[in-house]
Amino acid sequence: MHYKPEEIPILTPDTGDGCMRSIKAGNMEIGATWVRKPLDTTPYYKGLPNDACPCDHYGYVVSGSFRIRYLDGSEEKVEAGELYYIPKGHYFLYDEPCHHLEINPHEDLQRLMKHFNAQPGRAPEPASQDS
Repeated sequence: MHYKPEEIPILTPDTGDGCMRSIKAGNMEIGATWVRKPLDTTPYYKGLPNDACPCDHYGYVVSGSFRIRYLDGSEEKVEAGELYYIPKGHYFLYDEPCHHLEINPHEDLQRLMKHFNAQPGRAPEPASQDS
């Protein structure tokens, strides 16, 4: 399987901050995230266990960078050209425009995106790809 970015479904609505595209591949999701301006995703996790991201992330930063804040308050910065693994229990913080590729567990990511898209100011997107 292979896809061009524009062929991959949008998971999060593009509200001007950026968007995420992802598609099911086996038991995982493959996709990309584009963030155009500073963004703190912390508020989007409210209502999830520990009010934090319940999904493991594996990826590669194409351009820009982001910070990850863990539940213990520690942070790390992931920059262009770096591969990463981020375990459950974190928040994404973008201080600049960023483009990163991700591979995520399908079921966990779909639950997370359903929660994200239910937040105020975010419109629901098409149904998940559960097939």
